[in-house]
Amino acid sequence: MLNILFYTSFNSRSRDTESLMEAFVKQGHRVFVLTQTERGVYHESCEKLGVSAFAHPLKKQSPLVYFAKQALFLKQFCKTHRIQLVYAHLENAGLAAVLCRPFISAKVFTCRHTVDEAELMGSRKFMLLNKIVYSLSRNSIVVSERSKQYMVQKEGISEKKIRVIRLAYNFELYPKPNVKKVEEIREQYKAKLLMVSACRMMEGKRPHLSIEICKTLVEEGLDVKLLLLGEGPLLERLKKQVLEQKLESTVFVLGYQSNIMDFLSACDILLHPSLQDSSSVIIKEAGLNARTVLACKEIGDVQEYLVHQSNALLVSTSDPASEFCKQLKAVYGQADQLQALGQALKKTVLERFNISTILPEYNRIHLELESHGKN
Repeated sequence: MLNILFYTSFNSRSRDTESLMEAFVKQGHRVFVLTQTERGVYHESCEKLGVSAFAHPLKKQSPLVYFAKQALFLKQFCKTHRIQLVYAHLENAGLAAVLCRPFISAKVFTCRHTVDEAELMGSRKFMLLNKIVYSLSRNSIVVSERSKQYMVQKEGISEKKIRVIRLAYNFELYPKPNVKKVEEIREQYKAKLLMVSACRMMEGKRPHLSIEICKTLVEEGLDVKLLLLGEGPLLERLKKQVLEQKLESTVFVLGYQSNIMDFLSACDILLHPSLQDSSSVIIKEAGLNARTVLACKEIGDVQEYLVHQSNALLVSTSDPASEFCKQLKAVYGQADQLQALGQALKKTVLERFNISTILPEYNRIHLELESHGKN
């Protein structure tokens, strides 16, 4: 059995990593989580699963000093707890992990959840961070084939260092929708077609497009409403967009909502015009609620499991607003079609991303480590 550390830069719920931790604990491994941020709901959820949870937040300072301090702390943490395997999720955790890797006995896997987000954002710092982390990393896990292809073709990372392992879930970790709350949401935002967009409010997620789409449909006389859920740098701008376009009665910018499953269950369709996904979590959550998803092709792993008009609706990224409107008008008032698409997506999600399906990939890593030691 191994001492396994999940090292992250976030402290919010992450049911894919929580599912893995729970599975590893049940297998008899000692599992730890350490975050670069203060304790939060993530730590509480992990502790309920039998995981030892720690936090090491630092005040803002120069990147060089910050990552050096985090790497030093990680080095000591691994020594103290005799960590044999580190899964470092996201690039801030990944950088500290690869910096201390030569000085610890543990094997380190950097876990990437993006594809070309840094390029789309035009962020040189983010692109440099990716380059450093994945060039220095000896072992990386990505959640989609597209992410691997991008790393190899655009960033020059050796494909021998990259493993593709899909996100894995124990779907029982998700709360069941609250029937009363679902009914309240449906009543409060009553419409023939209730749409929802849930994402980080940033440029690459393109939440403004959902507002434009809703505006077009309203102007064409359709009885629709849109709920926008999430936080981020564009939040106030989106609220202003709604006011300026006089959409207060049809578009509702609700910010972060902890009961996302209630909102997904209450809506008829998820609009997901995002350009920045490696393996979208919200699409899977919509599927878990048997809701239809309308998303863009060629983004992350979308086309690895979504099939147009079979278990989802897909449009091109080049002219999404008009294509979204076309697809929405086609299913407007077609409750049976929406239900069929949602049920098909639920079946796909439950089969493809179930922890029992993905766990053997991690078991192979653990067996390799127990057999051969650190690489």
